[in-house]
Amino acid sequence: MKALIRKVRLLSAWVVLGMTLLLPLKATGSQEPGPVAQQEVAHPSFRTGQPLAWSRLTTQQVEQDLQEALRRFRARVAKIRHLQPEDACYETVFRQLEVASDELDCVMMVMRHLTYVADSEDLRKLYEKVVNISTDEMTLVFDDEKIWQLVKEAHRPEKLQDLTPAKRRAATQWYDIFVDNGAELSPQDKQKRALLVKELAQLSMQYDANMVDFQQNWELLVTDKKALSGVPAEIMNVMERAAREKGLATGENPGWLITLRDETAGSVLATCDVEATRKQCWEAACGMGKGTPQDNEPVVHAIMQKRQELAELLGAAHYADYLSRTRMVRSGAEAMAFVDALYGKIRPYYEQEMKNVLSIYSEFTHDTNPQLAPWNELYAQCIYCSVNSPNQLSSTRPYFKNTNVINGLLHLYSKMLGVTFRQLPAVCLKPGEQCPAGKVEVWHPSVLCLEVTDTASGTRLGIIYLDLYRRADKRSGAWCAPIQFADPVPGGEIRQPHVCALLTNFDPPVKGRPTLWKHSDVVVLFHEFGHLIYNVVCHTEVAGHCAAGVAWDFSEFTSTLSENFAWSPDVLSLFAKHYKTGKPCPRMLLEAVCADRKRAAALNYMQVLARAKIDLEMHMNYEQKFRGRSLDEAEAQVLQGWRMEMSSVPYSMMRELPHCCSGGYAAGVYTYLWSEVMAADAFTRFQKSGVLDPQVGAEYRKYVLETGDSLPAYEVYKLFMGREPRLEPFLKMNDFDSPRY
Repeated sequence: MKALIRKVRLLSAWVVLGMTLLLPLKATGSQEPGPVAQQEVAHPSFRTGQPLAWSRLTTQQVEQDLQEALRRFRARVAKIRHLQPEDACYETVFRQLEVASDELDCVMMVMRHLTYVADSEDLRKLYEKVVNISTDEMTLVFDDEKIWQLVKEAHRPEKLQDLTPAKRRAATQWYDIFVDNGAELSPQDKQKRALLVKELAQLSMQYDANMVDFQQNWELLVTDKKALSGVPAEIMNVMERAAREKGLATGENPGWLITLRDETAGSVLATCDVEATRKQCWEAACGMGKGTPQDNEPVVHAIMQKRQELAELLGAAHYADYLSRTRMVRSGAEAMAFVDALYGKIRPYYEQEMKNVLSIYSEFTHDTNPQLAPWNELYAQCIYCSVNSPNQLSSTRPYFKNTNVINGLLHLYSKMLGVTFRQLPAVCLKPGEQCPAGKVEVWHPSVLCLEVTDTASGTRLGIIYLDLYRRADKRSGAWCAPIQFADPVPGGEIRQPHVCALLTNFDPPVKGRPTLWKHSDVVVLFHEFGHLIYNVVCHTEVAGHCAAGVAWDFSEFTSTLSENFAWSPDVLSLFAKHYKTGKPCPRMLLEAVCADRKRAAALNYMQVLARAKIDLEMHMNYEQKFRGRSLDEAEAQVLQGWRMEMSSVPYSMMRELPHCCSGGYAAGVYTYLWSEVMAADAFTRFQKSGVLDPQVGAEYRKYVLETGDSLPAYEVYKLFMGREPRLEPFLKMNDFDSPRY
């Protein structure tokens, strides 16, 4: 429970074609799939240590699970309340708080996951109910004076001195959580805090619902092929197929359907030669419902106002300072200083790249206007990149067949960490259908289910799901979703495996065609797998110290480090083989792919810096710079010098930044850059010893992945690297350490 509370802070909502793979999936050295018992339990949302019975998770069943989870939670809390002060200690107070909401957490994580992968109005309503109940119940706990007195009693120094370091840390963290959630407030202020918490949870869900509804419903049907001049043939095929499937086009009356549910709108913005078409897509993709009932501008204002009120109520100057109490940076000012310093390092390269972009764009389009319209920005950057990109980069796709990439990724981590992946025979069932013996359930036919074990001992570490392909009822983007966390038993042994899912939105397989990925898809898969393996391998004495409990600005470290492997020719050579001939991809081509990372690096990083900047400004200076103003105009003023000057005011990024507005990245978008710096530094160890060096992999698993939040993040990093992180490897990796022009 503590991991969830710290991660989402006050339990607000989290952010983030039925074809199976064409070849059997198997990690090198693994055994063939065998039968796995799938327990028939009264409450399938609860943790069993087995793959979930997804077909049983109907709204009616989840309602029953929720009521039982609520009953157990209240009974455990009542047991804590009835303790005598002399009986208050780690095991009776902090350990019991840890497990009190075990089933509630399971129901909430399962429901959140289902709303992301099989969205429906009924699921949303039920998830909202789960979040509201969880929020209300935890508020009662934090406001309970009797429990607070027991927490203080159990936190007395003499009662902590004989505990293990991990338990002492957990006890102090629980004490701090109570303080941060208003345990020391007056009764009147506690009521005010409870109302703010509930309102913020509802606003977060409203933000998500507005965004998802607009993404799902916006479509643009193009019937004149000339309006899509320049769009790649494979994207045209996707759009044509979508139009036919919806009955909007035929062979005699062709049409092309652009949506926000897939990559078509983004591809049009990047490649279409017709400005009018680009503008329509930009207004949808960047405006994200502007001027419609789904416009999130008023929701963003309400969220920021209430976050500021909550922070002040709890003794912080602003929300960034409030959240920084549990992060590696200790204040909003420290996070801002990091972003500003990195901006200073990258800005000279960015200015030169902007000049080059405008010069090449002007030459290409014969447009002499020194400023771009917002809907031309991505198009201009893509022209610049295509001019400076080696022609052979477009020929890499035949070497990235989906099954080869997945098997290569599993082989890498199998050898590096000493784990084994085994695919389990899976089936997608309808409610009421019986699961065949020896099979496990998945929520969609395209989903894969794998068991992860420790190779040396055979211990089951986790159950993982891979949901890789786009479909209509699935949320866009890519993310890792913890579904169930293992609860350690005394001695630190894992009682049950962790359960986790990796989700992306790659083009779905088409029958009769090989599924070939772009290198950018490979990078996304590696990034999310870094999150996944952290959640699965983490092995801590205290449940709240699992991967989800780490400092927020450390949570992207493992995923960003994993992403670096996808930019290594040595790693790509493990699986980059031509889908027809099986011949390895030429080394020169792999090196060209990896060198491509540095091309337009300043442009790419400035986009992330701008997001980090506006996120921090919103959470530190909302009253002074944003309140009562148009988001578009206020953001343009704050970000002057942080992005290209446009001929008209761009739309605010806050409409399309769920990480910040409804997810856990409030005042934390800088985390991606913070992690890039640490990951680039840590990757030097793998580069020096070889990516498959078992010693480096074993130390990474022991000191980073298994440790979780048992130690402060800086100490975890120093255990692996022997020192604090350095900036130089990041600058060198991107050629920001020497002149390039």
